[in-house]
Amino acid sequence: MSAHAPPGMGTVYRAVLDTMAEHGPRQPPIAQIARLASTNRQFIYRNWPDPKVLFRDACMAELDSLLHRAAEVPGVGDDPMPPTCHVITQIVRAARLLREHPVTQAAARTSPDLCLAALTWPVTPFHERGLQWMRGRLFTLHPGKDLETLAEALLTVTAPFALIPPTSPGPAEQARLDSRLHSALHSCLSTTPACTDCG
Repeated sequence: MSAHAPPGMGTVYRAVLDTMAEHGPRQPPIAQIARLASTNRQFIYRNWPDPKVLFRDACMAELDSLLHRAAEVPGVGDDPMPPTCHVITQIVRAARLLREHPVTQAAARTSPDLCLAALTWPVTPFHERGLQWMRGRLFTLHPGKDLETLAEALLTVTAPFALIPPTSPGPAEQARLDSRLHSALHSCLSTTPACTDCG
């Protein structure tokens, strides 16, 4: 072991994500993770005897960071965005951030069903985190109501737009997917677009 201080958890997580982005998310090589984290395999196995726990925790921390960024959508111009449009804009931004993430793109190449299953199967922690985030958005529209069914519907609508890569790369295709998701979410919430900047 090197005389250097052991890497922090954030450094190891970043090494996991960078390795997944290169090799895909199913079995990223521990040797490369250790090298990118400036440590060795013994350190990884000592702290994470089951590497799958490390992979899950790194992805969960990244998902939390992405959802936090998506929730920071500001109002538009001098007039605040209508509440429903603001929520939809947050969801569309989350979908785009996830779709453009290097790990998601690597999964699309190597394990196309893996991310979709992780986000849509009710038994996964990623599904529960997505639902929790959706409920938080919906609570601003319908405080005090049971939002479980609506949150599940929104997550089900959003997941394919978030995880299926564009048929042709580039800003125009990303914008097309965003627009389609924006319309689908308005339909799901039984509203019509109330502002020109929404989405």
